[in-house]
Amino acid sequence: MSKELVKDRVIEYLIDELGVPENMIEVDTPLSEYEEGVEGTIDITVVTEDDNGFLLPLMVVQCIDDDIELTESVVEAQMDFLELVDDTTQVGRIILTNGDQMMYADWNGTELEDEEALPNYKTLIEEYKELEREFLEHEHEHEN
Repeated sequence: MSKELVKDRVIEYLIDELGVPENMIEVDTPLSEYEEGVEGTIDITVVTEDDNGFLLPLMVVQCIDDDIELTESVVEAQMDFLELVDDTTQVGRIILTNGDQMMYADWNGTELEDEEALPNYKTLIEEYKELEREFLEHEHEHEN
């Protein structure tokens, strides 16, 4: 299975299992859409629309060929790019997968052993809104 087929399977999983609306999944998004001059492409981005109609990334998925085992050395080789994606998008949630195995990191860099623990779309939205509320409260405190 090629990387493209892995992407197709992941998209199907996001829609069927995590409840992500199809129109909230972006494929092959250039990093330069988030920051001018940054090179690279995000395979799959789960987004939401903010109050102003802008699309914000909630989770990013990078895919590799299914014939490449997700070993520590493979993950290490991908880490610089994954960190670049996180720095550029501020997404905080990244999945690296070959379609069978996955590595998941969240805001705290926590890794999940069980893919059942992946947050569904509703949870992603709730957590985003909570972070936004905390940020606004923090901003308001600094104004006073």
